Amino acid sequence: MRIGLYGLPCAGKTYILDKLNFVKVIHGSETMKKWFPDFDKSDNERKERIREQFAKRLSREPEFIMDGHFAFGDTVVFTESDGKLYDVFIYLYINPHILYERMSASKKNQKYLDADIEQWQRNEINGLRMYCHQQNKDFYVLDNPILGYFEDVTEPVEFIRTVFHGFSCVEYARSCTEKILDESFGCDDVTLSDGDKTISEKDTCCEVFNYVTNLFDGNFYTGYQTWKNAANIQKIKQKFMAESIWSVSSLEINNTIVEDLGSNAYILTCGCGAIWERIGKKLRMHVLCGSQMSAETKYYIAKFLHASGKHVKAFGDSMSDYYMLKEADEGFLVLKSDGTISRSLKNINLEGLQFVRIGENG
Repeated sequence: MRIGLYGLPCAGKTYILDKLNFVKVIHGSETMKKWFPDFDKSDNERKERIREQFAKRLSREPEFIMDGHFAFGDTVVFTESDGKLYDVFIYLYINPHILYERMSASKKNQKYLDADIEQWQRNEINGLRMYCHQQNKDFYVLDNPILGYFEDVTEPVEFIRTVFHGFSCVEYARSCTEKILDESFGCDDVTLSDGDKTISEKDTCCEVFNYVTNLFDGNFYTGYQTWKNAANIQKIKQKFMAESIWSVSSLEINNTIVEDLGSNAYILTCGCGAIWERIGKKLRMHVLCGSQMSAETKYYIAKFLHASGKHVKAFGDSMSDYYMLKEADEGFLVLKSDGTISRSLKNINLEGLQFVRIGENG
């Protein structure tokens, strides 16, 4: 497995790489200049050829992680050769204000201070995410919404270790798709639905366990966030199961949505599996959940079902469901009770989606 660790200058990629002792680490810029000493003095055309030669040479290596750059300001330097080189892309997100402070203190990187750092970072994430969606590759964003940076990189390091050991949203999506196809033999239509705030009116973990998290405040919803969320839920679930008896009987269900789903419907959720399995049993619906049920996983399930000839309907309420809704033949965005959209979808292109307000037919 070859992993590309991307992020803006001063994000801290080198710091994380230096903490990895379980895989071969290659420092991209340092190695490129060693192999191609004339790189910095070359014109753009020559640099592009060097990057292609660099990637081709690295492709002989079966396993490593290396840092890389998608763009410098408005200039994209990511090439098709870069894309083919890596099996997995990981992006290190840092709050733009923190990046500005770090660049200001770095003589080498002060040249980037005139750039729109926030937009630069957003363009990189969107660009890499789109590329991975097109090529069926894993894409993860490492972020810490509380601080805006990583004071301690223990969790990112452990996540990278987990990825090298087989954690994959793409492969989980493939296995989920195989299960759906096996169970849907002879049926042309499949409906996919988010769980929390789509089938249930409120967040079920909050209602049952009083669990509230800021893990998704960065609005990324990749496998890194769902991996951390699953670990948190497991801890709090064990505490509740040890101290009290809990049930889902008091949870309010969006019956309007449930009625629209049809008989061949699957709930896709990164929420608590124990809760959603009980809800699924009650509603006689299939449930697919777990630490790998990210926004990417939902998207790939819809995409793979399409490739198998299925007509896909999808229901969801937030950015976690967005790519699935856009990929579906029919995407239904569930509005909040006051008729507004989730704040996670602010300034997001919703063209082509159908809006469903609770109490109205989809």
